[in-house]
Amino acid sequence: MTLCAATILIVDDEAPNRKLLEVLLQPEGYKTLSAASGEEALALMAQQAPDLILLDIMMPGMDGYEVATRLKANPATANIPIIMVTALADRSARLAGLHAGAEEFLTKPVDRAELWLRVRNLLRLKEYGDLLRNHSRNLELQVQARTAELQLFRTAMDATADAVFLANCSDTQFVEVNATACTLLGYAREELMTMVPEQPTAPGEVAHLFEAIITGPLDALTETSLRRKDGSEVEVEVQRQTLESSAQSIMVCVVRDITERKQARQDILHLIADLEERVRQRTEQLLVANQELEAFSYSVSHDLRTPLSTINAFSSLLGKEIGASERGKHYLARIRAGAIHMGELIDALLALAQVSRSILRRERVDISAMAETILNQYREREPARIVELDIEPALAAHGDPRLLQQVLDNLLGNAWKFSGQQAHACIAVKRASCTDGQEEFAIRDNGIGFDMAYAAKLFVPFEQLHSQSEFSGHGIGLATVYRIVTRHGGTIRAESAPGQGATFYFTLEKQPKEDGSSTPTMMSGLPPVESVKDMAPAELEPTHPDWKTLPSV
Repeated sequence: MTLCAATILIVDDEAPNRKLLEVLLQPEGYKTLSAASGEEALALMAQQAPDLILLDIMMPGMDGYEVATRLKANPATANIPIIMVTALADRSARLAGLHAGAEEFLTKPVDRAELWLRVRNLLRLKEYGDLLRNHSRNLELQVQARTAELQLFRTAMDATADAVFLANCSDTQFVEVNATACTLLGYAREELMTMVPEQPTAPGEVAHLFEAIITGPLDALTETSLRRKDGSEVEVEVQRQTLESSAQSIMVCVVRDITERKQARQDILHLIADLEERVRQRTEQLLVANQELEAFSYSVSHDLRTPLSTINAFSSLLGKEIGASERGKHYLARIRAGAIHMGELIDALLALAQVSRSILRRERVDISAMAETILNQYREREPARIVELDIEPALAAHGDPRLLQQVLDNLLGNAWKFSGQQAHACIAVKRASCTDGQEEFAIRDNGIGFDMAYAAKLFVPFEQLHSQSEFSGHGIGLATVYRIVTRHGGTIRAESAPGQGATFYFTLEKQPKEDGSSTPTMMSGLPPVESVKDMAPAELEPTHPDWKTLPSV
């Protein structure tokens, strides 16, 4: 506050007296307000508080004593200095004014020089008082903030799961510990705070405690053991760090109970050893199983194929012997067809088994060129068919060329076969989309299509949605495709409708694992590949009760 810019309220019921005081104060640069009564003065001060008040005593209604008493009783106006301006000069009037709270007195008529001196001195005292009060208020706020910070710090320390010890680096005495530290060691906070390891009378466990917590490398994790108050020990991990300030150097020690961790580590080591033993045993079992499977595959490939060849050969010879009997020829033709179909099933089963056992040899595969080669071979075998081919160029994938050849051969073979009834067939090989780093390939045809209600059967071995009389096949092709795609870390799905063609979408893993393996991924909405069904020799025709009404795939 600048003294010359101070605001002074003049309260007097006589206008000439108020005017006189304004004239005396304005040359000094003071701003003045005036009120003709005590009530008016209180109402004016509710809007704007002055820096000093010149208050007349004898006023009608509320006199100066009551106005001063009210002002001093109000904390908002209690610090405003009051100068009583009155014609009363007796001692009792002054005592009553002092009792009401006035700081000074001026006797009417007012002397200009005395007025200036008293106003200036009181304004200075008020300014100093305001500075002291503001400073005191700021200190109080700082103390409150500091107390809140300390309380927050203490609360945060107590809330941590780790034990925290703050030690003075000069005398290595604890200056603060949290609740977790007390719980960990079994000591009360006061006991830990009063421990002094340098004293000759300090018990051995105290010296050991300080050495284990404080002694050690900084900014590094060390494992040690601490002795509790009850004599038991606990395995801990300690991290130490120093905090420097102008007043002192503090070491912060964070102690974590690792008893359960070390026990868990031992349990994990035992589990790993047990797992390694189980893996070794299971590997031996798998080796034996693979050897048996190889023997079974050899038996299927040779021992079963030989009787089929014999049946086929002798059926042909028998046909020549029995002459021109149409019924006999028909029966022999059925026998030979069944033998041939059985041979094809054996070949398909062997191919399906080899897909799971073969080692993937990944390299870049030109999908566009491979598809074009396969479809051109179909054109050469059936040159009379009119088929429009739409192969998107530059389609490439990363995988085993031999297995991906089987994928395209089966999918394109189905597209060629099931679009055979169209006068103008269309087969397309396209890039469908690219999400999450994986390209999705689409093989589309305008063939007979199928009902999506039977989509769950598509990739299950021997599940066919058509009869042998309509379309030849053995029901292994799509199951083989499924296994190859999943071995490459991809997925396969189909979309179709009866009479509107079919589209098969598949993805392949873009970035193979370092060991060249892939984790099979289950298809959305499709079941896993089931075991091969038992096939009786007589099951040469589809046995589904509604096979004649099922659409072909």
